[in-house]
Amino acid sequence: MHENLDVFVIGAGVVGLSTAIRALEAGFNVTIFAETFPTDPKSISCASFWAGANHISVATTNALLHRLEADTLSIFLKLIKDQPLVPVMIRLHKEHAEVSGPAYQQQSDHVAHCYSDFRALDSSELPEGVVCGGTFSTIFIDVPKYLLYLMDRFLSSGGRAFRVKLPSVSALVTEKDRPSLAAFPATSTNVSPSFDPAAVINCTGLGAVSLGDVLDTNLYPTRGEILILHAPWINHGLTHHWEDGHITYVIPRQSDGRVILGGTFQPDDWYPTSRAETVKLIKERGIHAYPELLPPGRRENRDINDLEVIEECVGLRPTRKGGVRLEVSSLTVANKSYPIVHNYGHGGAGYQSSWGSAKFAVDLLKSVVKNDD
Repeated sequence: MHENLDVFVIGAGVVGLSTAIRALEAGFNVTIFAETFPTDPKSISCASFWAGANHISVATTNALLHRLEADTLSIFLKLIKDQPLVPVMIRLHKEHAEVSGPAYQQQSDHVAHCYSDFRALDSSELPEGVVCGGTFSTIFIDVPKYLLYLMDRFLSSGGRAFRVKLPSVSALVTEKDRPSLAAFPATSTNVSPSFDPAAVINCTGLGAVSLGDVLDTNLYPTRGEILILHAPWINHGLTHHWEDGHITYVIPRQSDGRVILGGTFQPDDWYPTSRAETVKLIKERGIHAYPELLPPGRRENRDINDLEVIEECVGLRPTRKGGVRLEVSSLTVANKSYPIVHNYGHGGAGYQSSWGSAKFAVDLLKSVVKNDD
């Protein structure tokens, strides 16, 4: 006799979708509830829309994050092998640093351990002003297409989804408090679930800071401002570590000639749109670190006005004091206890830890919900 295998996932960003897919594959009946879905216009409420994104491990001293990122990298590599048309690719990435202090050296040593073809750059390969660097192959993700891929994979595997703005987790299981639901996609014939789930998985990202029953005060935004350029001639990524501690990064996407140029890491900054002075600084640093961003024939003068900017973007990374929250709590509603599996607070590492986090969360789910299959 099986227990109730209905599981609710709150959130349809990269972490929520990856977790929902893994829960489906583990034999659970999964329904996603979210305010925003990948087919929607980009919204500041969903950090996944605005990401670069690539896989460059930052887990120098965090054993859990290192595990999540390593698991995710291996899954991405297998995904590319098994599904060649998936909007994920392997390309060369370069690291440049204007200063080689202990912090950078620790990160460089960590990256060398994570990527098998890592090679330190010879001094003759370093641009002027750069004192050390390395090169290696890693994963680059075409974010808009990849989110659609995840959504399609979830729905085609039997998952259901509903659009709703939830004031709290308990609203899902309390009829009098539950907001109105809309089936997603709108053309679907999804029947509302029983609202008596075996467990709820909380993948709300920055939304957890205001979600009733959670209200995580350890969560805060790290504002990221980037530019999307048209530069189809760019074929490798770059991270440039400036002497003042700032970082410039370049992430080519799979198609359409789009390239991400960033960026900023501004903690506790909720400002939702671009700032002119920041855009100017990103451009200036970008063409200094990577002159090839400028169109061929217009690189000599290094004029920022020659960059072909498609869009100015701002996203709010869901950063959490203490790191990602991957644990189980419980919620009691009308004398009934519901397990809540939390999977949020990834900061800027959402994509590169997504599959590892999904596996970890589903392992937690299995520990609290029996599935005889």
